[in-house]
Formats: sequence, structure tokens, C-alpha cells
Amino acid sequence: MVARMSRADGADAPYWDGLEQGKLMLPRCNGCDRWIWPAAHRCGACGSTGVRWVERSMTATVFSWTRTWHAFGGAESLGLPFTTVLVDIDDCGIRLLGRLDDPDRIDPKLGEPLTGRIGRTQAGDDSIPTIIWSRAA
Repeated sequence: MVARMSRADGADAPYWDGLEQGKLMLPRCNGCDRWIWPAAHRCGACGSTGVRWVERSMTATVFSWTRTWHAFGGAESLGLPFTTVLVDIDDCGIRLLGRLDDPDRIDPKLGEPLTGRIGRTQAGDDSIPTIIWSRAA
């Protein structure tokens, strides 16, 4: 059994809340204007505690990827094989993980443009909002 995940608190709660609302929200420092990821209550660059959450478009490029061929606990609902991508979100330098909508199993190319949409991933009894990436049209 997988423990139910809590996304209601912590520095990254606005990220999860945004995904639930169909938006990609990322943190930016009010002091030095740098993007902060992973999310934190204080900027690691300037020390400011002023953090604002900014909606970003779900456009990115492939930084890295892997295809999973073997089942592991908690990911049974994904089906096999599935492709996970690490993407560079456009114009902010933040990298995020997500699933690639990859029905033909065509290897992604590094630097390839992608667009995202919000989907769900079942992990045990928990339905988690996730970004599903597709090749840009």
C-alpha cells in the first residue's frame, strides 16, 4: 500500500495547487527576481523571504529522458513501457520531470520542443496531478 501524499503544505504547495487548477505555477524571488526551484520559503541567492508564484506556459525542451520497461511499486497504472522526460521550461531555467505522451515510442531528441497539459497519475490510492508532455506541433 502506498501512503497518501500530502501536497497541502510545504514550500511547493502552490505548484501542486496550480496543477490541480490546470496551471503551471513556479516560484520567483521578489528580492532578486531569480526563479527558485526546488521551491523554498527563502531565496538561496539573496536570502529574501519574498516569493511570488508566477503562471508559466507549458512549453519546454527536452533536457534528458528515459524509457521504463519494468514495473515498479506505485507506478502500475502507467502501463509499460513509458517515457519520462526532464524538460527545461522555456525562459526560466527551471527543469521539471514529466511523462511523455509517446504512443509510437519514438526516442525524444535533446532540445526538442514540447508542450504540456495536465493529466493524472495513479499512485496507489492517490491520484496525482502531473504534466504530460507532447511533441510540439
